[in-house]
Amino acid sequence: MTTADSRDALASFASAPLDPLTYRSFLYLLLAVPVGFAYLIVFSLAGGLSVGLSVTVLAPLAVLTTLLLAVAVVWADATLTGRLLDVEVSPWFPSRDRGVVAFCKELVLARETWTGLLYLCWRMVLGIVALVVLTTGVSLTWGLLAAPLAYDEFLRIDYRLGVYRIDTLSRALVAAGAGVVVGALTLYAANLLGRVSAVVTTTLVDGPSGDDPDETTDA
Repeated sequence: MTTADSRDALASFASAPLDPLTYRSFLYLLLAVPVGFAYLIVFSLAGGLSVGLSVTVLAPLAVLTTLLLAVAVVWADATLTGRLLDVEVSPWFPSRDRGVVAFCKELVLARETWTGLLYLCWRMVLGIVALVVLTTGVSLTWGLLAAPLAYDEFLRIDYRLGVYRIDTLSRALVAAGAGVVVGALTLYAANLLGRVSAVVTTTLVDGPSGDDPDETTDA
């Protein structure tokens, strides 16, 4: 890493608490937790149903329904992501002007359908990461910051190497200082995850591929 890169990284860290993107990203991560787990449940059920019907005449309908649901969810999710993270994104949806057969053909063969599925997998992973980061960061931050108001012989921090007992004002102030650091790290993590989410969204969802499913099939 060059000196300029190090300075940019330090500047980004220092400005994270003042960057509006940080708080939009924080809200985005809060929403990512229930949304990610909802996607996991819904598409696990849809995928299981499609596999269960794979030996019946309803298999094509089940697959098409699952893909259509995925494309619709990706369109809505990417639109919300663009607004929250302030990025320009143009979610794809199959053309409805050429009839049902052409619509289904494009739905199955278009690259955007399958990159959209990758995007949904990313959102599920992000939900788990957001849960860990926010739960750990927020709980530690508030717990440490509250130490000067609640320190006594019973207040302590258990960690792997031992126990740090907060029973004096000086120790409580040290804990509060650590809370400030943890809070800053949490905000920085939110800012970083927001930027990564914006890049992933524009990479996997933004814009048509320009591929013509008819040409792919003819070839």
